[in-house]
Amino acid sequence: RIRQRLELQEQHAQQMHYKQLRQDAEKQEEENFRQQMMAKFAEDDRIEQMNAQKRRMKQLEHKRAVEQLIENRRQQFAADRERELEGRREEERMEAFRRQIIEEERQKLLQEHAMRLLGYLPKGVIRDSQDLEKLGPEFKEAYQKRQIDP
Repeated sequence: RIRQRLELQEQHAQQMHYKQLRQDAEKQEEENFRQQMMAKFAEDDRIEQMNAQKRRMKQLEHKRAVEQLIENRRQQFAADRERELEGRREEERMEAFRRQIIEEERQKLLQEHAMRLLGYLPKGVIRDSQDLEKLGPEFKEAYQKRQIDP
């Protein structure tokens, strides 16, 4: 009986020893796993941080690109407005030039034909006293005489 008891105690001690070894091995394995997971999570966090940094960089890059597009658009609108204004100015210059040519031709026709058409000139052909001055004193005198005597 004592032998059985000693054997049981010995087996129990061995089982306890094996159990302790198994628990130590499990703790070591768990610690290794924990270390591996911590390293993996740290790497993932670093990647996420890198991704966040890349994301911020991309957002900044996109913001710069949008600002550049907006600036280009503003410049394009300004250039379009300037071209439009220049076009209007050119049209006004052309219109003024056209009016000047018409006025010169009107004056030339008056110079050539006004004396012969004195009684037949419709109202508005002689616009003002400057027109009369340009046609000379003879025409002016005859014209004023005609205006008095209908």
